Amino acid sequence: MKWIRTAGVLCLTLMLIAGCRLNEEKREAEQDSTPVSSAKPVPYSSFSLRVSYGAGEHNRYEGLYERKDGHEKADIRDKLSGVHREGEEALDEMKMILGELAVNSRMQESEVVRQVLSAFNLDSRYDHFYLKLKKNDGEMTEIKK
Repeated sequence: MKWIRTAGVLCLTLMLIAGCRLNEEKREAEQDSTPVSSAKPVPYSSFSLRVSYGAGEHNRYEGLYERKDGHEKADIRDKLSGVHREGEEALDEMKMILGELAVNSRMQESEVVRQVLSAFNLDSRYDHFYLKLKKNDGEMTEIKK
């Protein structure tokens, strides 16, 4: 009799542990599936970046983000790696990067370039660099190198 009671308590304990684990896994899955585009504010209404590393189209990185009338769009053409992202995938990546990028008018041009290259994980030995961004307050920054 004591053995049956112990087995019952053990089964009940295992069921509770399994239920807690399933609940935890479900919660983690829900957090992982939350798109960045709905969770991360971007301090820019437009952002355009082109960085070239030598001659030819295959040596270029291009990133675009634009918010207009409440609609957002993004496009990433990483020809260095052969990657093209558009739609929600590009929007999630751009918002993640731009949400962390803090560029302001008091920064020197070289610091802006360094921060942008670092944020996008790009090499600092570029041939051509073009950045144009417009902050939410209307402040514009344009850099051509």
